[in-house]
Amino acid sequence: MKTYAPATPREDLVNFEGVDEAKDKVLKLLIGEVSIPEDISFEPYQPGLRENVLIHLLFDNTKDDPNGSDAALIRYKPGAYVPRHLHPGYEMVFVLQGEYVENDILYKPGSLIIRAPGSTHEMRSDVGCTILAMRDIPVQQLT
Repeated sequence: MKTYAPATPREDLVNFEGVDEAKDKVLKLLIGEVSIPEDISFEPYQPGLRENVLIHLLFDNTKDDPNGSDAALIRYKPGAYVPRHLHPGYEMVFVLQGEYVENDILYKPGSLIIRAPGSTHEMRSDVGCTILAMRDIPVQQLT
């Protein structure tokens, strides 16, 4: 089993140096957990690379254009992990349920994270979570 650094709740950070790039934006929207309809089906997402991660695609333009955009609901089971990767384009993550950890920073429901091109991160969830994720260009794996 992997050992992780403890996650720091974002609201407990004194400064954001090394957490955000200059063009990144993070907003805490005043909403609670969102209910996901039970009839939405999730399937394993990149087994062998993304551990305990499930996906429900909303759209995927990468089938027509290898540099196309995509959007999905992504569910992290407890203990899920995604290795470090690079975003050549923008990525938007909206935390809907649970606790989402990115680069050892904890984000709770209502967190909207917009990462600028060139950002890297790894993600996990210790207790499980569901996010809405959109990318304008596919990622490049680093590990």
